[in-house]
Amino acid sequence: MNSVKSILKVVLNAIIVAALSYGLYYFVFNIWLSSYTNHGESVEVPNLSSMSIQQATQTLDELGLTYEVDSVNFDPKMKPYSIIDFYPNSLSKVKEGRRIFIKANPKTYRPVELPDLVGKSKRLAFTQLDISGLKIGNIIYEPDLAKDAVLKILYKGQIIKPGTVLPRFAVVDLVLGRGMLTGVRTPNLVGLDITSAKNSIKENFFELGQIKFIGSSQDTIGARVVYQFPFGGDAYDQGQPIDIWLSNKTMSEIKNQLKMLDREYKKFDEDTIQGNQYLDMLNKNNPQPKVEEIKVEASTSTAPQAPKVSEEIIIE
Repeated sequence: MNSVKSILKVVLNAIIVAALSYGLYYFVFNIWLSSYTNHGESVEVPNLSSMSIQQATQTLDELGLTYEVDSVNFDPKMKPYSIIDFYPNSLSKVKEGRRIFIKANPKTYRPVELPDLVGKSKRLAFTQLDISGLKIGNIIYEPDLAKDAVLKILYKGQIIKPGTVLPRFAVVDLVLGRGMLTGVRTPNLVGLDITSAKNSIKENFFELGQIKFIGSSQDTIGARVVYQFPFGGDAYDQGQPIDIWLSNKTMSEIKNQLKMLDREYKKFDEDTIQGNQYLDMLNKNNPQPKVEEIKVEASTSTAPQAPKVSEEIIIE
């Protein structure tokens, strides 16, 4: 009898535990959870296609929906800040707080960076500019050893550096090397100071060669070019060096030194003449012109002195 009562008691306890468990399960998953997650409640996604991005975000805020906007790619066929696409689609039922993905049209194209083109070939520069979304305007050629290589990039007339941010489809001009010309007349530098001589050499696309001095002074402030090689007016290739001689003395004071230079560079025994005159004389087979020798009167109180030997210093 006692054993039967014990069995009934165990069965009764099991029934009570099962009933309590079922009640707790029903309460959690049907009453409390539904209330917590707004089960059965939904929000209808509005049609955003006719709205601007400002109107769309304001509408979603009012409905309790979140959003993520992608405005990277510009579509010129659509108005700026208009909605291109969105997901979930309109009339879809979503829960409050659901994220809506919006693809919007930006105001204009995304800016691009200028690639590093200096020193690159013309063909490679054209390809990289096209990939970057930039347009090529004028092609300008300047004398340079690197033929058809990019020397500079211009935007609105100003030199720009690699990495400069430009509007997409901006027009840039390319400055390319055209190679050096041959047989170009060299500038006449005799009588110029060192700064003017350097500028003249650079403007004519030659290089400055050796700088030498005639006389004891090596001061370039008051010195003038008294000799050059190749001579002014000679036919010469651009990019080649021109050597110059400087002196603080007058041409008559260094007459003998100039004659020595003529013998070395012109193979000519008379006084200094311009290089182009000498070449023209040889080409026309004219007789050697006589140049009147300039005599410098010595003081009666002192004996004539031998001319000083020129002192040359080579500056690399």
